[in-house]
Amino acid sequence: MAKIRKLLGVKKVGHCGTLDPFASGVLPICVGSATRVVRYMDKYDKTYRCTAHFGAYTDTQDREGKITGGKMPSPEELILMKDDDFASLRALFAALNGDMDQMPPMYSAIKMGGHPLYEYARKGITLERLTRRIHVYDCIVHKISADEMLLADFSLSCSKGTYIRTICDELGRDSGFGAYADALKRTRCGPFLIDASFTLEEIERLFASGQISEFLLPEELAVAHMPRFEVSQEEADNLRLGRQMPLEYFEDRMALAGPKVPVEPEEPAEPEEPTEPEEPDNTVNAPRFCAYYRGQLLAIVFSDEKEGRMILRIERMLA
Repeated sequence: MAKIRKLLGVKKVGHCGTLDPFASGVLPICVGSATRVVRYMDKYDKTYRCTAHFGAYTDTQDREGKITGGKMPSPEELILMKDDDFASLRALFAALNGDMDQMPPMYSAIKMGGHPLYEYARKGITLERLTRRIHVYDCIVHKISADEMLLADFSLSCSKGTYIRTICDELGRDSGFGAYADALKRTRCGPFLIDASFTLEEIERLFASGQISEFLLPEELAVAHMPRFEVSQEEADNLRLGRQMPLEYFEDRMALAGPKVPVEPEEPAEPEEPTEPEEPDNTVNAPRFCAYYRGQLLAIVFSDEKEGRMILRIERMLA
């Protein structure tokens, strides 16, 4: 992030989906005015390629942590596992598909009490955490080998907030041998694929040769997953002026726009003193839509109620 900011000479830089220190892969970065759409990228599904190392647990659930337990299968167990092509391990991977509740690891950037969990973990403190509902769309085992080590190479597509190293840890517990993530690469983040991504070195080379357009993409790609509708010139003018319009003018177009995509609200700061409970904000999970004028992304809008009538409210002006 700091290198991109310095290279491009921009102050505003944002990204979608933090990568673990030992991991590599796709990390969408928004620069300048494109940081306005970062929040709409927050719910991207992702795909990973991972190598799970069976036979040990680590405190960080990856190769960089300290070994805390586990055991390798006995020679007799390995012979049986090889004879049936590791059917017992393959069954564990197959069972991952669907919804599950996952406990976030202590070595993570999730904040509690104003501090990321990894700060507590480094001090030897374990905090009580709430599980999170995640979804695994697909899991493909590419190869399982047991030469010097018992390794499983697999790909997994999942919902936002899924910790792949925690999945490895849970696979280790279910197998009885222990496991951790030995290698991890994110191959997809929303619509962005690793084959169309650039390394920092490639970006530096393209920038030096004046080919900035090769790696800077239009911001509407970041919200291509959201439903969209077209507005007239008069409606576009009103949107640009910040005027609220009756929702009934747009309802038919919004109904035809496609699936409704809610946007997760930004986490509020923790209050220092107890506060009175507030009325629920019904706009938080209202579906967001992209309003286009003549093929150009104009604004992010949603339906809202004001003084007893439904209106089209502007959340972000983008043009």
